[in-house]
This record gives sequence, C-alpha cells and structure tokens, in this order.
Amino acid sequence: MKLFATLVGVIAIITGSFSQVPPTDSCQYQVAGQVLDISSQQPLAFASVQIEGTTRGAVTNEAGYFQITQVCYREFDLVISFVGYKTVIHHHDPFHKNPQIFLAPDSLTLKSVVIEEEALTGELFSSSVSELSTQDLATYQSQSLGDLASKITGVSVLKTGQNIAKPIIHGLHSNRVLVVNNGVRHEFQNWGSEHAPEIDPSLAENIKVVKGAATVRYGPEALGGVLLIEPPKMDFLTSFQGEIQAVGQSNGRSGEGTVQLQKGFHRVAFLGQASVVQQGDLHTPDYQLTNTGKKEQSGAFTTRFHYGNIDLVAHFSHFDQELGILRSAVTGNLIDLVNAIEQTPPPLTQPFSYGISNPRQRVRHNMAKIRGQWFGNNQSVEIQYAIQQNNRQEFDVRRGTINLRPAIDLQLISHSLDAAWEHPSFHQWEGRLGAQGLVQDNNNLPGTSTIPFIPNYNVNRIGLYLIERRPLGNDWVEAGIRYDYQTMSIRGRNSRNDVYRNNLNFQNITATLGLVKQLSDYETFRTNLGTAWRPPNVSELYSFGRHQTSIDYGLWRHRFGEDGSIDTDNVLDENDRPAPSEVGFKWIGTYESTRESQQTEVTAYINYIQNYIYTKPAGITQTIRGAFPFFIYDQDDALLMGVDASTTLEHAHQLSSKLQGSYVWAKNVTRNEYFVGLPPANVQYQLSQRLGKWGVLSESSWSVSANYTFRQFQAPRTIPARELEAAERNIFAENDAIFDLLPPPNGYFLLDLSWSGQIDHFTLGVQIQNTLNTSYRNYTDRLRYFADETGRNFLLSLKYSF
Repeated sequence: MKLFATLVGVIAIITGSFSQVPPTDSCQYQVAGQVLDISSQQPLAFASVQIEGTTRGAVTNEAGYFQITQVCYREFDLVISFVGYKTVIHHHDPFHKNPQIFLAPDSLTLKSVVIEEEALTGELFSSSVSELSTQDLATYQSQSLGDLASKITGVSVLKTGQNIAKPIIHGLHSNRVLVVNNGVRHEFQNWGSEHAPEIDPSLAENIKVVKGAATVRYGPEALGGVLLIEPPKMDFLTSFQGEIQAVGQSNGRSGEGTVQLQKGFHRVAFLGQASVVQQGDLHTPDYQLTNTGKKEQSGAFTTRFHYGNIDLVAHFSHFDQELGILRSAVTGNLIDLVNAIEQTPPPLTQPFSYGISNPRQRVRHNMAKIRGQWFGNNQSVEIQYAIQQNNRQEFDVRRGTINLRPAIDLQLISHSLDAAWEHPSFHQWEGRLGAQGLVQDNNNLPGTSTIPFIPNYNVNRIGLYLIERRPLGNDWVEAGIRYDYQTMSIRGRNSRNDVYRNNLNFQNITATLGLVKQLSDYETFRTNLGTAWRPPNVSELYSFGRHQTSIDYGLWRHRFGEDGSIDTDNVLDENDRPAPSEVGFKWIGTYESTRESQQTEVTAYINYIQNYIYTKPAGITQTIRGAFPFFIYDQDDALLMGVDASTTLEHAHQLSSKLQGSYVWAKNVTRNEYFVGLPPANVQYQLSQRLGKWGVLSESSWSVSANYTFRQFQAPRTIPARELEAAERNIFAENDAIFDLLPPPNGYFLLDLSWSGQIDHFTLGVQIQNTLNTSYRNYTDRLRYFADETGRNFLLSLKYSF
C-alpha cells in the first residue's frame, strides 16, 4: 500500500505539471457542444467557452450551442463560465465529441457536470432503456438496490422479508436479470428469492434498466433485461471536492453515513467512497418484526489515467453485509407452522432489538477491475479484466453449539475478460465486435455439518458477438448475432453422503433485429425482436433441503411415485430428466414523445420462453430443524406479455407531475395454469415542485408520491396449510395443478411525502414513507405467509457538499 501510494503521488505530480499537448503542425481540430442549466435543463445563451491559456474561444447562441474551429492543439482544457454560475474546466480530446455542459448556479450545492458523448457507444439503439430520475435517486438512495430499481417504470421487486430485495423486470427476476455494476457483470449466488445483489446503491450515480432481450450484447442470463449501476463520473482538472451525508430512519431506528471524495489533476483523477449502515428490528403498523436488523459496510476506490488516445481505469470495491430474517418464519412442528401462518401478530415476536440472531445471512463481496481503452480515428478498442470474490454464509436455527455454524458456506471466485472493437464506419455501417470470457469456481467450505445445499462446481464460458447499425435517412436499423459456449463441472454428495459427478455442456446462438423510426421532430418509435437464452443454474438442478425459511428440491433432486409421493433420496441426471436451456423470443416496442413541457413513453412486449424453469409449492413437511413449506423446481413453456407507460408534465411555477404504471400477464402455456408470485398491476403518481430562494434557504423542493398496487387476479388455486397438515392421504395424486398456501393479498395504497432544502453547502431532507401507516402484504414476498410489510417510516438526512 505504501508503494502504491508513492507511485500514485509521483504520477499525480508528473502529470499535473502538464498543461496541454503541444500544438500540431496544422490547426485541424475543433470542438462543439451545448451549455445548459443543471436544474431546469434550459440552454444558457451567451455563456463563455474559452481554451485555457489561449485567446481562442466562443460564446453560446440562444440555444446554448457553441463551436470552436481551427484549434491547433490535439488536447486542451475548456473553461466554461457564466455570470451567477459555477465555472467548470473540461479536458477535451478529439476522441470524444459533443460535450454537454450543465452549469449549476452559485446558490446550489450541486456541481457543474460535463457529459461526453463518445463517438461510438456500442449499445443497442433499438432497446428500451429507462433510468431512475435524479430526484428519485436522491430521495430513495438509502433503500436497497431492488427497492430503488422498482421506482423505474416496468420494474417491480421480489422480496424475502424486509431486507432482501431484488428487481423484477417484465415479470422475470434472479438469474434472468443481469446486473452490471461499474461495467462488470456482477457475479454472485444469484438463485432463488433469498439472494439480493451485494451492491450499495448509495455509492451509485445512475441506475438504468435495459428492458429488451439484451443477451446479444451482455451474454446469457439477460432474458428479462439488464440492470446497469453506474458510478460517479470522474473528471480531470477538478479541485478537491466531496460529499458527507448522514441519514436516520425511525422504522428500525437506523443510522447511515456515506462519504465521497474526489480530486482530478490534468491526467489523473481519484475517487474514494465509503458507507456504513446500522439498523434494528423493523415494525409493521401493528407489531414488531423480530430479527429483521441489518449491518452493512461498503467502500470503493477508483483511479483514472488519461494520456493521448489511451484511457486507463483501476477500481476496487468491498461490500460486507449481515441480515436478519424474520424469526417467526421458522417454527417447530406442523401445528406451529399452521399457527404461524394464521396468527397475528406472528409467534416469537419480541421487543425491539439491534441484535441479529438465526436465521441470518452474512455476505462479503470484493471486486477489482482494470480497464484500458484506445481511441483511434472513428474507432476504439477496449479491454477489461475483473476478479470477484463472493462469500456467503447462511445460519439456520439449530440446536446447541452447532447453531453457531453456518448451514451454508459458499465461496465463489469469478474471473472475467472482455474485449471489444468499435470499428470505423464502413459504407455507413457502424458497430462493435466483441468477445467475453468467464471462469468461475464455486465451493462449499467445510464445517457446516450438513449435506451441501448445492454441489461444488466450475463454469467456463466464452462468447463472441457482433452488433451492426446504419442510418436510413432519419431512422436507424441494427442487427446483432452472438455465439456462447459453456461447460460446467459438478461435484457433490447425495443424502447418503455418496459422491456424484457430472459434466454438462451448453451452447447457443442468439440474434437481434431492431429499428429506430423517427416519426416526427419530437416522436420516436423503437422496436426490437431478439432471442435470448440461459443454461440451467446449478441450484435449479441440484438444490436440496433446508434453505433459510423453506425447503427446495431441484429438478434432479426429486421425483414423484405413481401414488404421488415425492422421493428425494436419489440424484438424477440429464438421462433421467432432460433439462434443456431456456430459450426466449422477445418483441418489444417503445413509443417516445418529447415535447417542451411533456415527455411520454409507452412500451409493450411479448416474451415466449421455451423450457422455463420455475419453483412451485409442493406441500409442507416436518424436519429435524422444524416444519417448513417445501418447493420444487419444474420446467414448462411460458408466455409473458405486458405494457409499461409513463408521462411527465411540466406545469407552471416549477411544478411537475409524473404518472406511470405497469401490467404483466403470464401463463404456463404447457399446463394452462398461472404461476405463483407474478407481480400485480401497479400505478404511481408523483407531484413535485422546485422552489426558489425562501428565507435562509437558497433552494428547496417538495414532492408527494401515491402508489396503488392491485390485487393479483392471475393466481393459481389455494390449498391452506391447515388443509395440507390435516390431510390423511396424498391430495396431489389426483390433481397436481399448481397451488399456493395463501390467496393473493388485497390491493393497497401507499403515500410518501418528501421535502428538501439547501443552506449554503448543506442539504436537509425530510421524508415520510407509508404516511398513512397502511397494513399490507406484498404478493412477490415469500414471507407474506407470516407477516405484514413495514409501517410508517420517518427519514431525516443531512448532506454537506464541498
């Protein structure tokens, strides 16, 4: 570390001494861009744009645009200033073009921001991409990543209790939604509903969702879409700056602190971040939720180096989290389980505590990456290597000293290598040729005194893809193709402790075809037809036994007898029960309208998935660790259709409103039945206003958000737990249709209020979540069988920016 710090200091001193690249023989370079107000997004006319150290410059026109031609320097520093606004310095080179400069008034704590549009982006133009608004990100950033992403139209949340949340995109979740964090595929135990991504959203600057079948660009496991978490932008030539924030919440009596520090020299920039959270037991409007505490620490450090047409980024992040899981979800015998489902408040409810006992989770995730980019004339080459270490421990309620041992102790090591070439335009065709490689090693660490829930395994995967696009007048057409090959080596033990082994190979070709149609100056239609695929996850094949609050049996760990009884003693393979890869065919179309005071977006989609793997309740059972509902994996064809819609209106007096909603219809077309846990229809409305100077406040704003979630009418039959417990025979022998233990909960209405104000460098925020203290249950929460969701929550935040 001392050597690294010394090296960084030497680089900073040397590179900081340079001002700009010496002039070339001919003055052939130019720069153009636009200057806007960061709050209103309105152009700033007559702003000054100057090349530092020279007399060359320009003044923006009425639309905020500027252009400086015949520049003799290949690289130079732009100084952008405007009366009453903070000055910003931007380092520019010919490999980036069309900068958008957002200036912040002197009265705001916001920083001026420069957004560079790279000549080649490599993304799919025809995909539907939605992002979290700046206001929502600032308001809800202390929530989990899953809860935060659910603020985006078309995204809902899958939960296991109050702390474990993961996003659902167009009805799909877990390893059908790919998470890309800081440009790296986030590799973790992404199976079941109990494992949320180990990412702290308070350290992110932007969250986007790609809703199309994005497998061609990002690889397998993107049947539902891709969640992109983007870090803060690292600028050069910036003074030492940062943010320090403290957040307190009444529900759970939690405290959170975050810090972000940044410094940019001429060619080197540094960014450091850290966060810590301490939360106690949460509560519903009527009772305490015992053992729902949380402890979390995270941090990240990034450095960026730029010289000429070379750009290098090195990054390291660490995440450490301990979560309690509702104690009432673990019972003694079958009668206790039935009573726990029917009883209010649930059994084992205790007074508030910060302690976390079993059942609980402990997760640590480390990620390090290095990325290099070379920019040429209308082309670029990017190479990125990343290594991730994920350690997951799950502690069940067990007797004696063994209660201190984890029942599941997994270590996942992932190496990934990505390379891409953005080629020069050829007969108007632009595109990217890329290769991606992944090597994984997942092992059960000794000392659990249990048969491993999933076996040890190794994964090797390589993928090659090509994406091309070209203009057709004002429109764009694009096409992409990809080939993936994956091997999987499996080593495990069965219920008799005998060793079993298997080697599996999967391969697939996926493709996409899209069109971007410019309907008018303010209307655009994007449509995309693509295929996607996903090989079965190891847990879907081999999961066995107790897993926190339920029992799961994979496709190759159960079979039914002629009398309908279930056998879990033997391990099957592809010869006993074929388990082909999921293959999806998805069409998506998006209409966008952007006018001066109104923005509207409507997205419709159809997704047909062959060999869809899913879980379904199969009954309740008694084990030595208690009584639990048990679930089995099955495989059928599925059809999902839906629509997302949102519209934003800008009213007078800085008042704006947003209405958004989403609806998903899905069915098991093989069995002509509904699935369990499909997200119900949802409608949200938000009214907000940005206020000017008032008293000691230099800026303030308020918002009210109303959210109504409908009752899910697409639900299978219900067989109550008491009926299952009292049955004297196998009630599934004659009817094996999908069922649930409880009917879907009633629809519910939630109301949130928020206000924020700025005084000099300080920003104060006040928020009330679930203002009406509504009692409700979430249909996509596995623990809805036992308890309500959280009640009213007061949130107070204070941020200092410098």
